[in-house]
Amino acid sequence: MTVNKVGRPSKARERIAQILRAARSVVAAEGFANTTLSRVATAAGVQRTLVLHYFGSRDGLMQAFITDAVAEYGDALVRLDADEPIEHRVTRMFEPGAYANRDDLVVWSELVALAAREPVVRQRLTELWTDRWLPGLEQQLGTAYPAATAERVAATAYALACLFEAHWAFHLQGVESPGRADQAKQAAHTLLAALDGKK
Repeated sequence: MTVNKVGRPSKARERIAQILRAARSVVAAEGFANTTLSRVATAAGVQRTLVLHYFGSRDGLMQAFITDAVAEYGDALVRLDADEPIEHRVTRMFEPGAYANRDDLVVWSELVALAAREPVVRQRLTELWTDRWLPGLEQQLGTAYPAATAERVAATAYALACLFEAHWAFHLQGVESPGRADQAKQAAHTLLAALDGKK
């Protein structure tokens, strides 16, 4: 008879995080279409049955990946830690490090392409943008520019997100240079200046 030790911490959280990190690396290398439970299990150094245990199916794994791992990308964009002035955070949105590494940017691009074909993925990304990322950016802009109207804040948040997305999509396509990054930063700061009533 096996007796579990009382108070022994569960490894579930650690294992789930390990599997989701592995899923990120597999998606970056193979694409979503070629990401299988077996490949993720191998990358995580665990048995396929353990991946099934935690996620139930490939779809369950992909949903968890989008919900947990991919949500971090947008959280990094919004930078919910509001200790730094928003002008500095906006500048950093267009600099190396906005994405932790190239794989994260590749995974994000894969996910955007998948959303065009898969309604479930599109719905989840829509929820992340409309319920989490854009409201988070709006909240920060509203705090930084209290005299701006809610409509102006929402429009600026959306415009900044569009500029960010386009900038990094061009980056992946090789349409990049320090001068172009500076142009994106200038455009972003023009949006902020208009929100501040300076333009």
